[in-house]
Amino acid sequence: MPLNIYLNFKNQAREAIELYEEVFSTKCQDIMTYGEVEMEGAPPMDEASKKLIMNASIEMEGTKVMFADVPDFMEYKPGDTITLVIDTSDEQQLTTQFNQLAEGGKITMPLTETFWSKKYGQVVDKFGIGWQFNLS
Repeated sequence: MPLNIYLNFKNQAREAIELYEEVFSTKCQDIMTYGEVEMEGAPPMDEASKKLIMNASIEMEGTKVMFADVPDFMEYKPGDTITLVIDTSDEQQLTTQFNQLAEGGKITMPLTETFWSKKYGQVVDKFGIGWQFNLS
């Protein structure tokens, strides 16, 4: 199971992707914007926010690196811009690891079904490291 990297930006994900595409001779094939997705509970978005990247990924030196912009209606704190991603098809392992990292930490999104996964969640461990868990 590979460990993936997720980078968050304040309105600069597209610019970062363009730079990394050039530097690492790669191409992003899967940009999804906030305007393309209905987000339950999200406030109405202006046109600029709709163009922000909700999720994208590129392969850099054999590692999947994912990108997102943090729109104004979501909290953005420099330093919280990198999370580690566990992407696995082993549901029991995913649940066990999520619960173990949640001990002494903080669940920021409980494991739940999303439009892209039957089980997805986010946790910050007791050391302040952000983790995303995705059942692929």
